[in-house]
Parts: sequence; C-alpha cells; structure tokens
Amino acid sequence: MGDRLYGLAWFPYPAGTYAEYLTVPAYHLAPMPRSASFVEAACFPMAALTAWQMLEAVEARAGRQVLISGASGGVGHLAVQLAVARGATVTALARPDHHATLHELGAHTCVDYTDPAAVTASGKFDAALDLVGFDFGASLFDHVTPGGAIALATAWSIEGYRDAAAQRGIRVASCLVEPDPIALATVSELVDSGAVRVVVGAEFDLSHAAEAQRWVKDRRGFGKAAIVVNTPERT
Repeated sequence: MGDRLYGLAWFPYPAGTYAEYLTVPAYHLAPMPRSASFVEAACFPMAALTAWQMLEAVEARAGRQVLISGASGGVGHLAVQLAVARGATVTALARPDHHATLHELGAHTCVDYTDPAAVTASGKFDAALDLVGFDFGASLFDHVTPGGAIALATAWSIEGYRDAAAQRGIRVASCLVEPDPIALATVSELVDSGAVRVVVGAEFDLSHAAEAQRWVKDRRGFGKAAIVVNTPERT
C-alpha cells in the first residue's frame, strides 16, 4: 500500500490509461525510479521498453555500432541512452537543432536526417533501430552491414521489408512492445544511477489529451509528451 510503481498496462490490449484511476495486473508493474517525479516516471514505460526490446533484438552491446533514426523522439532519445549504457557506439539521426541535446545524452555522432548526402556518408553499422518507418525506414537497410540486424518499431511493416533484408544478408526484427517489469526494474536502476533520464518535451492536462496526440504526430518537439492530472500528488 502506497508503493510508487510504474508500468506498461495490458499493451497491446486497451488499458484505459487516459484516466485518473485504472486497474493494472501487478505483474505489469515495477518500482518507479526513486529520483523521478510521477510525470517523469509516466513517460518511461512504453518508450523505454520499446527502446529496450529493440536493442535486445539487434543485440546492441559493447563494440557494436548502432544507428538510431528518430533519435529526438520519445522512444529515440531513450534508445540513445540505453544503447550507450549497454556499451554501444551510437549515431543519432535527427534535426540539427536537436544535436546538442543528443550529444549531452550520450550520442557519439549526430547526423541531419534531412541531408541525404550526410546520411549516406554516415557509413555502415552493425545494427539500426527504425523509429520512423515508411520510405525513410527502408533506406536504413543500406546502412547495415551483412550479418547485422535492424529492428522495426512498427510491427506491421516487416512483411514489406523481408526481401530487402534477405538481399542484404541482414536480420530484421519486428518489435511490438509488451509489458516487462524486469526490464523496467533495470531502467529504474539506470535512471537512479544517472545513466538515463527522460526529457519531458510537453505536458498536457488530461482534458487536452487530443493536443498531446497532435504534439506527438507533429514530430517537432524533443522527447516525450506527458498527460497529467493536476493534483498535488502527481509530483
């Protein structure tokens, strides 16, 4: 009673989390980071677990070169930090005005994704995380070395990419995030150690949830959007 917990409830099934109260299976929860506010903690589960499971899929570890598209987004900026925490060398694709922050978060190299020549010149990588999809995601296949791997955040897109992966001799993994309290406990440890932090790019009251969705869809801000209930306990 009174424990501070966080988690990814029920996903991919409906959970009704745009609400002040809800029921959640205990095995979907983990102790939230002691150093995080409730708003910050709420931003971690889906984004951090998506990043964690994608990094697991491509075996990101020390000595591996990892390319991350959409690196300034909610999942992307956490993927950068989690990859670095795993010992990988990270190249982040993002708009130039976000490069300074990504370097602060641990990215070794930042590339302007709107500059095709710069993206082409970024080289080859052992692994890539596609957090953008569509035609841009398909172009990342040319940046993974034979024997490497690419993880897709959009599970439905894998069928269209199987041939591209086979032609290049790379492995493709489709990652639909699922609850994982053990991984979340590790994320909590990394947050409390200072290795990982969430950037809350915008906060929206529960009554303005639609605006939060538009903020995310716009892809202009940095980090995560948070939907909050304005009560004293939320901090």
